[in-house]
Amino acid sequence: MDTIQTSKTKPMPFRMSLIFFGVPAAIVGTGFYWGIPLLDRIGIPFFWSYNLLMGIPAVMMFIAPFIACRMEGFPFTRKEIGARLRLKPIKGKDWLWTAGLFLVFGAGPLVLGFANRWLASTQLFTPPDFLPALLDPRANVASGLGDEFWGISLRGNWWAFWVELIVVFFNIFGEELWWRGYILPRQELAQGKRAWAVHGILWLLFHVHQRWNWLGMLPGALLTPFVASRLKNTTPAIIAHWANNGLLLVVIVLGILGITS
Repeated sequence: MDTIQTSKTKPMPFRMSLIFFGVPAAIVGTGFYWGIPLLDRIGIPFFWSYNLLMGIPAVMMFIAPFIACRMEGFPFTRKEIGARLRLKPIKGKDWLWTAGLFLVFGAGPLVLGFANRWLASTQLFTPPDFLPALLDPRANVASGLGDEFWGISLRGNWWAFWVELIVVFFNIFGEELWWRGYILPRQELAQGKRAWAVHGILWLLFHVHQRWNWLGMLPGALLTPFVASRLKNTTPAIIAHWANNGLLLVVIVLGILGITS
């Protein structure tokens, strides 16, 4: 492991990992299951309530690793913080790992869609009633497209694209810098070679607000920290994360242009 990390970075015991994963999960889960229905009762469409209540934790996770690095004693410079968070270019054969992760992260939920549908049909994992069709594995995906998207009109509405782009940006970079950049190296110091597995399961459980998608998310949840740990590089995970979350932006653009209607 890089000297710049081990010189100042402390191990993260499993009980501490539970806190570092559990607190964000509680914040996101509260916003999802309590905040969205509350805003719905006062007439706020799902699009705005979801992006607001999921966007705020994403911004917090984006800021948190930089604060944490400063608390560890790293100078607030691009070189020092970038090295601590393992933000490196991808070279040589590492592109093969990145491509594989990209495919698994992006295609996993689609290939295992049947598993998500089965899980969503069980009582414990049933999605809430306020969930739009596009996010419900039991629904026909096509029924979630068109002019209306999550309670708002898409046609010609470029505001929807820019809002979603900002939220997706902070979601992807917030999660990857916090989980893979800051937390995973500390877990490696405590759990060694099995840190990626511990990390992957905890990251999957963090998505308890989307628990009906757990089976489809499982391959990506495990492979992402494995690749990040093996390459000591957060960049492949950032690229792969875009393969999944970035698809939503494509759907929105198609709706804005009226192509899906």
